[in-house]
Amino acid sequence: MTLCLICTHPAEQPRTACTRCEHRIRGWLGEIPRQMVLLTASLELGTRPAQGYGGTGRAHSPLPVRGDVLSLLGPAAPGPVRDTAGDQGGPPPVHAVLHAWADQLAEDLGHLLPPINPRGAYGAYLARHLDHTVRAPWIALFHAELADLVRRIRAVTSTEPRRRPADAPCPGCDAWGLGRTDWETYLDCEVCGLLLTVDEYETHRATVMPGLARTALGILHATAVPELAHTALGITRTVQEAS
Repeated sequence: MTLCLICTHPAEQPRTACTRCEHRIRGWLGEIPRQMVLLTASLELGTRPAQGYGGTGRAHSPLPVRGDVLSLLGPAAPGPVRDTAGDQGGPPPVHAVLHAWADQLAEDLGHLLPPINPRGAYGAYLARHLDHTVRAPWIALFHAELADLVRRIRAVTSTEPRRRPADAPCPGCDAWGLGRTDWETYLDCEVCGLLLTVDEYETHRATVMPGLARTALGILHATAVPELAHTALGITRTVQEAS
């Protein structure tokens, strides 16, 4: 066993990223093409600039589109760019980030990057070869740049995913760390990194929750809190009926 270079959870050799981080990266790569549609729809300005005394107060015409969105949708250079002068400013566009990492991946795999025309399709290429990426020494940097890219996109599209905690404890570590984040396929444990499908979780929940409810009911009876005991009894019946 070794440690994941991203989150320091255990990872099986020769992997440099754990299964949980791999799942998150795959989710981001699947999310970005869908977000590109929302970015394009967000490109036009929604409001007019405020006017001051004597006119608009501008020395030139304003951009007809949102600059922050334009910087994300903007084109990228056709090849690697080296900022030797240190005068490049601002975050790179979506296409630039994905293209750069696709180039790195193709170099590792020893083949030429296939010509990909649709913008954002490099994400599909990266996802297709993710089994190699999670064994690469550069996985942590790739994860960090992808996380920053997704964060910038979500800030524009207002689609920050929510995490919903699960009722049952984790079957792997018994901690109450299970939850599911919007757009992700699996439930994951924030403590041990275990991943569960929805069906696996529902089976686990149906197995453990009746016993936990009975234990809670017994504790409440033992401490002589009749109101809470009555509530716990109702929860127990609900869980048993759902099972």
